[in-house]
Amino acid sequence: MDNITPFPAPNPYKKMYAALFNAVTDALNMMEDRDYGAAQRRLMSAQREAEELYLDSGETDA
Repeated sequence: MDNITPFPAPNPYKKMYAALFNAVTDALNMMEDRDYGAAQRRLMSAQREAEELYLDSGETDA
């Protein structure tokens, strides 16, 4: 069984991109409604979510 290929590591960047893209879309809609505080909170929440996804991925080597 020397020819076993390990599964590739999941790409955390796809999830981070989706989270941030959706948050930007939401924030733009909130800003259009002049709800700037909600837009700021949404972006900050997405920033934390993306950071958690990155840290959970284990790809913290720089």
